[in-house]
Amino acid sequence: MYTNLKGNKVYFSTGGLNLVKDNETLCFVHGAGQNHYSFTQQIRYFVSQGYNVIAPDFPGHGFSEGNQTISIEEDMLWLVEFLAFLKIEKATFIGHSQGCLTILELAEKNPELVRGLVFVAGAMSIPVNDFLIDTAINNPEKAYDLMVTWGQDNYGSFSISDWPGHNHLAEGNAVMKMNDPSVLSTDLKSCNSYDNGKQAASTIKINCLAVLAKFDMMTPLKKGLQMVENIKQCDYKILECGHFLPIEKPKELNALIKNYLNSLK
Repeated sequence: MYTNLKGNKVYFSTGGLNLVKDNETLCFVHGAGQNHYSFTQQIRYFVSQGYNVIAPDFPGHGFSEGNQTISIEEDMLWLVEFLAFLKIEKATFIGHSQGCLTILELAEKNPELVRGLVFVAGAMSIPVNDFLIDTAINNPEKAYDLMVTWGQDNYGSFSISDWPGHNHLAEGNAVMKMNDPSVLSTDLKSCNSYDNGKQAASTIKINCLAVLAKFDMMTPLKKGLQMVENIKQCDYKILECGHFLPIEKPKELNALIKNYLNSLK
């Protein structure tokens, strides 16, 4: 679905349905160099369960236009503005990777918007090595290859999954190539410079869920567990897969999110 925000075309997936005023809303926040396609299996499932679902492409990502946001703080401000434009007063936020930083920042600065928080393959900080940033600047397509390779454990890399016919590496590359070529380096630099995660985590007063990946090389498991420890009430589950957990273990992730949503009622 397209809309226009301050003169810029913005795309957000709703699973093909219009938003219903009285339905609970889930907002999926994508990670670095990603877009709404990162959450295809989650969008389809939760729409079928009767939820409003919004999964926006941030500026320059996917089908959205406009100037890119260049920090986690700007990501958060853009998301808050977008929600206000849609007249969404409260939502459960599900963030993946960089999206976890964005929803951490949102939870601290705009707690009134937050009904629930789910952190997928996340941490309070995501330092990025200079080699990957430089590669993303000078040779984006090589950086895409590196990202999708590092982002999968052997389960994903060799396409040994519950989804016959899917090649996670090829599909991951295709998603990243949809974006403006400068998006990945901008996102990686945003992650690298964000330093408010621990403070933001300490302010969260609601029960949260973290779904972490045992073989995550992008946001290592130990960093995810540190985030869990710094949030007053945060249940967590560890799945045996790599960083791109929403596509590697969609059924397991969907079940965990659904159980968490049920606990909020």
